[in-house]
Amino acid sequence: MKKEKKVAFFVRKSDEALYSTCLESLQALHLPAGYEAELFTLAAGKPYAVQANKALALSDAKYKIYINDDMCLVQSRFFGELLAIFKNAAVGMVGAWGSQSLPVDGNVLSSAYKRGAFYVPAEDGFSEQRFGDATGKAADVRCILPSFFATQWDISWDESYEKQYYAVLAHCHAFEEEGRRIVVPLPKNIWCAYQVKDISFDGSEADRKKFFTRYHSYIDGTEPKGISTLYACGEGSEILSWKEFSHPEGIAVGRETHIHKTAMCRLVMPNFAGKPRIIVGDRCEIGAGSTLAAVNRIVLENTVRVAENVHIKDYVYDDRDIGLSFKDRAIIAAESGIQIERGVRIEENVLIRGAVHIGRGSIVRAGSTVESDIPAYCIAEGTPARVVAAFSPQAGKWLPTAGEKALERVRAEREKTPPLLTVAFITYNRSEYLKKSLRCVLQQLGNDELAEVLVSDNVSTDDTKAFVQKMQKTYRNLRYHCNEENIGAEGNIHRAIQESRGEYVLVAGDDDYFADGALLFLLSNIVRYRGSALFFLGNNFDSYDVQRGSGCAEYIASVGFFVTWISGIVLQRTLYDLIENPQKYDDTHIPQVYLQIEILKRNPKFVVLYGTFILKASGDRAPAGVNFAEVFIKHYLDMLQFEAKIPQELLSAEKKRLMENHVYPWLARIRGEHIDVSLDGFFDIVEAYYKDEPYYEDVLATLNGIVQITGSEM
Repeated sequence: MKKEKKVAFFVRKSDEALYSTCLESLQALHLPAGYEAELFTLAAGKPYAVQANKALALSDAKYKIYINDDMCLVQSRFFGELLAIFKNAAVGMVGAWGSQSLPVDGNVLSSAYKRGAFYVPAEDGFSEQRFGDATGKAADVRCILPSFFATQWDISWDESYEKQYYAVLAHCHAFEEEGRRIVVPLPKNIWCAYQVKDISFDGSEADRKKFFTRYHSYIDGTEPKGISTLYACGEGSEILSWKEFSHPEGIAVGRETHIHKTAMCRLVMPNFAGKPRIIVGDRCEIGAGSTLAAVNRIVLENTVRVAENVHIKDYVYDDRDIGLSFKDRAIIAAESGIQIERGVRIEENVLIRGAVHIGRGSIVRAGSTVESDIPAYCIAEGTPARVVAAFSPQAGKWLPTAGEKALERVRAEREKTPPLLTVAFITYNRSEYLKKSLRCVLQQLGNDELAEVLVSDNVSTDDTKAFVQKMQKTYRNLRYHCNEENIGAEGNIHRAIQESRGEYVLVAGDDDYFADGALLFLLSNIVRYRGSALFFLGNNFDSYDVQRGSGCAEYIASVGFFVTWISGIVLQRTLYDLIENPQKYDDTHIPQVYLQIEILKRNPKFVVLYGTFILKASGDRAPAGVNFAEVFIKHYLDMLQFEAKIPQELLSAEKKRLMENHVYPWLARIRGEHIDVSLDGFFDIVEAYYKDEPYYEDVLATLNGIVQITGSEM
């Protein structure tokens, strides 16, 4: 538990005299009443990130102040101003100075977008250096320089960096990836001063290559001197023309996005002010000859496809300026700019201009001119573009909309029609996990008319309710349900299904993190194979595929022991209601297996979807408080034999697959990591269920080998 009224100083020591003066300035600081302080010294000759991580592990202070000994503090009451900035929980780092962009050579000192204030030695004392007006406020930056900065959240340092400079730049990225702001104050009274005239930082060529390979891999060393990097560029993106972009520092590109070498992005004016004005999301495509030109803001959300020769600009010229050249004509641009939501497809030779919002999943037909908003899940065409069809969740297809009244009828029907899918999280006092898992889902399905997101809370006493209610202010399709009392995990599975409004429902654990795009792939296939009893999400990190089948035996043959994995099961809500006693197997800890069996008895059709659904970081907390063999061998196999009544040959094959692909690796993990799972009666249960199998002796030998490797006998 971090102490709210404690600050730790991490001082990098390079010189005895400088270090002594730096410490004197720290001792002169005025801390508010009740605050305590501690000091850690980091040696300049040793790896900085390694030392910083060790200090983080030892300190229980909420606030950490990192300072190099070539700098000292000159404002004795600066800590009060720092606390005022940190009142905003979104702020993660505060530095003395930094930059809103990064030059291609990695030297932040040469950036044209520096912010902050400090003193440097001069012949007659100290010279004041300011970047930005002394407003008393804080300015957002992306890069903090190592001399001085503070944090109020702990994030582990990347120890692959040996020197300080690029370790700090990488740490800034880590805070940004966590959604934390990085700011520098623009104070009237400057906080700190350098003790030396020549300001230098500790970096290495190996660190530089590592940093740019990870965060700016598109840079090949042939860039013009002084140019800034893109605001952001995600892993796996291909942007061959980026050096030709106008003001690339104001252009952000996501992961796995491809922009054709003849496509261009540009800021019409040199008005970058710390935030990107063109944002292209993950897995987008921009075709040959297409252009994006922004005065204020253009946003393409994830998986937007822009075909060839499409021109998108958030402004128009003032037609009253008759006869003037383009450079002399006035530009009209609304502050809202252009927003194109995820999954939109824009066909060839389209022009989009002015302030326009295109809703998710919509299509703009070739040759159209878009000058006004297009709702979600609509098809528009013409000049000016008009909606000609809209998707009806009730009919499950696009319906023609000849005129505004027809469109409004379809949109009104959408509002009244239950969502196609509910993603429901069950939780109890685990808000730290729920916050991450919920964001993963909402970034895909937030405010989607075809889906709802539900949190079923087992009467948590932490900040779960407050967090969800805060998120509801942004996402209108997010619902919160709190049970009257704690009904256990199994009971909460049923309650989540019962409270759901979707035609299909997926119940997930609160530490299951869905990969971006995965739930939209599911939603699309629900539309395509609507009427199936079950959809199962099979993790395959290589490609997406679909397998259809019928009957419980074929389902078990396809899915196997993964039917115990609650977060992979998508069931038809009305079929659950037909089960006479859905709680029959709650005491097994895997009631979801029984539910799938019973649902397939009522409708045998199922679909298995393969793709990247759950991120590898899922399952932050290992299972606890259950008997492993009793749950995953006895109860599971009993349900297959007595409820599913699968053929003996298939049951034998499933036993073998269960042992080799589930029991062996989990036993090794339970023993090796000392997971709090009971192994009482393990070998007795194995004997009872495997003694008649021809491979029983091999099973015993393998299990005994795992036990011998991982510890004493069971």
